[in-house]
Amino acid sequence: MPSKKKILLIGSLPPPVHGSNVYFNNLINSDIKNEFEIAHLDISDHRDLKNLSKLDLTNVTLALRNISDLRKKLMDFRPDLVYIPVASNFLPYLRDGLFMLVSDYFSDARIILHSHEGDNFRKGFYERSPFFVRYFIEKSLGKADTIIVLGEKLRNVYSGLVKNTEVVPNGIQSEEINKDRTDMSESRTSENVKIGFMGNLFESKGVLDVVNASIIVLKKHPDAKFIIAGASPSDKDSAKEKADKIISENNIEDSIIFPGVLTGKDKEEFFTEIDIFVFPSWYKFEGLPLVIPAAMSASLPVISVKETGVISEIVTDNETGILISKKDPGKLAEAIIYLIENPEIRIEMGRKGKEKFEDQFTLKTNIDNIIRVFNKVLN
Repeated sequence: MPSKKKILLIGSLPPPVHGSNVYFNNLINSDIKNEFEIAHLDISDHRDLKNLSKLDLTNVTLALRNISDLRKKLMDFRPDLVYIPVASNFLPYLRDGLFMLVSDYFSDARIILHSHEGDNFRKGFYERSPFFVRYFIEKSLGKADTIIVLGEKLRNVYSGLVKNTEVVPNGIQSEEINKDRTDMSESRTSENVKIGFMGNLFESKGVLDVVNASIIVLKKHPDAKFIIAGASPSDKDSAKEKADKIISENNIEDSIIFPGVLTGKDKEEFFTEIDIFVFPSWYKFEGLPLVIPAAMSASLPVISVKETGVISEIVTDNETGILISKKDPGKLAEAIIYLIENPEIRIEMGRKGKEKFEDQFTLKTNIDNIIRVFNKVLN
């Protein structure tokens, strides 16, 4: 029996919790271990979210240590393939680019990249960078054989920079919500519907849009409840303080709760309890937010933003949810009110979303596609 091909996976693990490290945690614990011999270079920074992409002594020290550890892993493990998640802003990309150059220099391994972000790389980073940065990007990306992107909208982002592009949507384990939502038109009237948001509480994730939309919704449906779950970074990037001020000024404290980060049974309860999931993110690095397929797996209709990442490839407008324009609390409120007042439609959207999840966005489907791409590159 031939020996398994060796793959070195480079990536970070939670905490803190954000989409790319949650995905990577799922990847290294998946059936990929049965197909290949796996080694892991852990590049985690377990500090608060506010340290992401920041230039400080700890990040510099970690990056230098990671590069040294990578060289040792390459010499000792001798991988056939090196997998590197790639960022689209300067400081994280500087490290990622060095990973590519070191992997090429110290091994004969093929290099595969994985972008978990939207279309910011080309127009927001590469094309706006000075000449010497563009030169470094071109030289480092030129060492890669393939880059994986999250959707068809992103297929051309790395055109001319990486030899080959493969489209593989993210996948997750189903939230396994067993509640029969077909009965919810009886158990939930339009007067006690619960609307949920889950994500890190950055303003660009749409948190304030949800709060401002709630003011409009609650005037028409005062018994509706909003649950806004997620971590609040302890610096100026957090939207929580601004949200609290809006809530206080409009006397809606009893209608909005912030339960913080939810995991395990608490997360399952969140998806069981709510009727509508909203995620109006305009975060410039957003690609395929894992929380949307999580909501779909729980048979929830999703209200999100059509311009952001590949969300429009996940949520089918007027079929599995409603897509609105970014930074538009009025339209968000309008969509929420429509689903509150039409329980049959929201239940049908949730049902179709569940079907689409099971067909396209399960972890098994994702890992099968990743294995396919790995084998394609290796062969």
